[in-house]
Amino acid sequence: MLSLHKQLLRSSNFSGYTFKIASILNYSTHKRHRTSSNSPHHHHASHRINPNKTNNQTNTLRRLFQPIDVKPLITTDKLDSTSSKDSDADIGRELTGGKTLERNALLRVITDFYRRDEIKKLAADQGLDIRLFQDAYVSFRKFCIQSTVLPVDLHIVLSDIISGSGHVTDIFPYFLRHAREMFPHLSCMEDLKKISDLRDPANWYPDARAIQRKIIFHAGPTNSGKTYHALQSYMNSDSGVYCGPLKLLASEVFYKTNAAGTKCDLVTGEERRFADPEGKPANHVACTVEMTNLTTVYDVAVIDEIQMMRDPQRGWAWTRALLGIQAKEIHLCGEASTIRLIQELMVTTGDDVEVREYKRLTKLNYQERALETFDNVKPGDCFVCFSKNDIFHITRELERRGHEVAVIYGSLPPGTKLLQAQRFNDPTDSCKIMVATDAIGMGLNLSIKRIIFYSLVKPQLNEQGEKEKDAVTTSQALQIAGRAGRFASAFPDGEVTTFRRDDLPLLKEIVSRQVETIKRAGLHPTAEQIEMFAYHLPKHSLSSLIDIFVLLSQLDDSIFFMCNVEDVKFLADIIEHVPLPLRARYTFSCAPINKKMPFVCTMFLKYARQYSRSEPTTFDWLAKQISWPFEIPNTIMDLVHLEEVFDCLDLYLWLSFRFADMFPDKELVRGIQAELDQIIHAGVQNIVKLIHRASRLEDAKDVAVTTSTTEKTAEVVAAISEETKSTNSSTRTNAPQIRSIIGLEEELDIDTTNTLTTSIPDNKIEKTTREINNTIDYEYT
Repeated sequence: MLSLHKQLLRSSNFSGYTFKIASILNYSTHKRHRTSSNSPHHHHASHRINPNKTNNQTNTLRRLFQPIDVKPLITTDKLDSTSSKDSDADIGRELTGGKTLERNALLRVITDFYRRDEIKKLAADQGLDIRLFQDAYVSFRKFCIQSTVLPVDLHIVLSDIISGSGHVTDIFPYFLRHAREMFPHLSCMEDLKKISDLRDPANWYPDARAIQRKIIFHAGPTNSGKTYHALQSYMNSDSGVYCGPLKLLASEVFYKTNAAGTKCDLVTGEERRFADPEGKPANHVACTVEMTNLTTVYDVAVIDEIQMMRDPQRGWAWTRALLGIQAKEIHLCGEASTIRLIQELMVTTGDDVEVREYKRLTKLNYQERALETFDNVKPGDCFVCFSKNDIFHITRELERRGHEVAVIYGSLPPGTKLLQAQRFNDPTDSCKIMVATDAIGMGLNLSIKRIIFYSLVKPQLNEQGEKEKDAVTTSQALQIAGRAGRFASAFPDGEVTTFRRDDLPLLKEIVSRQVETIKRAGLHPTAEQIEMFAYHLPKHSLSSLIDIFVLLSQLDDSIFFMCNVEDVKFLADIIEHVPLPLRARYTFSCAPINKKMPFVCTMFLKYARQYSRSEPTTFDWLAKQISWPFEIPNTIMDLVHLEEVFDCLDLYLWLSFRFADMFPDKELVRGIQAELDQIIHAGVQNIVKLIHRASRLEDAKDVAVTTSTTEKTAEVVAAISEETKSTNSSTRTNAPQIRSIIGLEEELDIDTTNTLTTSIPDNKIEKTTREINNTIDYEYT
């Protein structure tokens, strides 16, 4: 007659493990040498696993999957006087004839179970590596020994083993049940792997696959007319969508299309603008690439700067648009280095590809002499540099020589950039020199005669999100240099040189190289995928869910890569303590803000808190936080602060289109943002005066610019109390305050609590000057 626990096993879901244990026992008893022909080495050679990569993944998973404490069952063995039920009755003990499990015997059984090789192998098959198996064993032993009453089935099994009518391996199903309570991922690992399987992203868009699409690739350098020809097809179609990399470019297409007589709407992360006064949607849309609508069917789509698919942060947006747009005809504009990648991707979608190559319309001459001195500038010159320090230094030197200068860098509002560009382009304006970062590389039409590289070293982020300093790439150098000379402008032929003599040979060597072929396109987890992960792992933070997703994700790394998710994780960690639904938390964490700006991060946290309390973020509330009405900046520090305030308003507008009820005053915010844009423009017009007022060091080579690292930003945000006091604009003095300009790599040792006055001792001036000269700059594009 079968024992009671055998009957339970036969009728339970654990019966499969009995068979597996028997098989493993048989395998352990009859170990044999495998012949080389049966070795896995000879199968699936194209899918070999790198042992180091696998070990690194396993070690990381161990850190991500933290055990959940399973507490022993402690009872009093007394009847519950308030209930008709014997709540503490030990049913397992009753079914085994009232036998008590003796502690030492129980310890011997559990220890024997732990030491068996077949158990360790079976545990490994269930995802329990050596460390997880050890953790689960310690917890299971504690549970069995310290519990005063055990689950009925476990009690019966242990009793049978101790009495000699069961085998120690019969414990495994119950041990596995306990381990899965500790590590929930064990029961859903296969589901998690399926969710994070990114090997065939073309199939994510069945509606697009149902259309036979024609892909037309307009390939060529800057100023070759490729985008012009693509836009002609777009404007002449019955319906179309333009997808651009910048708000400025989307706005330019919006205005041009409407001016040509084709009604066109504008859609960016922060703005919706209709061509129809009554708000009726037009058949044509100009949008930023992240905002591309994949549910609407168009006749023609244009995806600009398609080579951005390789971008470590934003590449996923171009990949998504290319694979998912429902359009009969898709025009791609970009570098010829992307042609092969596009052809490979379109094999997976079944779309036809036609390549049209273009040559530059005007001449571009690389000069034989460097500029060497600011005395050699002439009208139409544009200095390109990669740090704010260099921008301030060059601007000051040029204005000392009587030149009016237009200034453009990445953190300026779009309106200010356009106004600065208009000043420079206007033949009647006295401003004939421009100083800019590589923000001019896309999105602005400028009448530049000569590009002057002030430096060739550019800080950049790699695919891992790590900051590196290196010479500009060939692609970047050609993109920037190509801004010199423009067809049908005052300077059709362009010139390129460097400021320093030593940089000129390097520049020529860089641009003479073959542009590196773009081999891979970016991918990114979607909100739906993260939600499915959260369903299986409800106790994990959003940041942890993203980490696990990236670690488990499978993709064809010969053609795709996972975009960097550090910015999303950073914002998710800031609001981890704020009670938010997962979808809202993920949306907030995807906000496009600069994490190196503590004031913007502070406002981000405040926005999230308001949302969590179901308190609408009104204009009046916002005005107190940002000290509206605004004042004209007195120092460069004030100017940078206003740029951060502008980003806070941008963030409000971005959130208002995702949570309209909670951010209801977008029109009022848009109004003060336009006002702030004008104030910032006025500050940029007088940027040299602001520099002098801030530094009070007229003989210093550079202006004092300080920074905070990402970690410091996190500390600042974490230190914000729940009742953060609003800034009182009436308490501000005219004395300039030293404050951090975020974006550089190191922080100067300057006391930020005291006002800088003209009474600084000479030795302090010398110390500060030395610190200024030693500052390491960071890209501001």
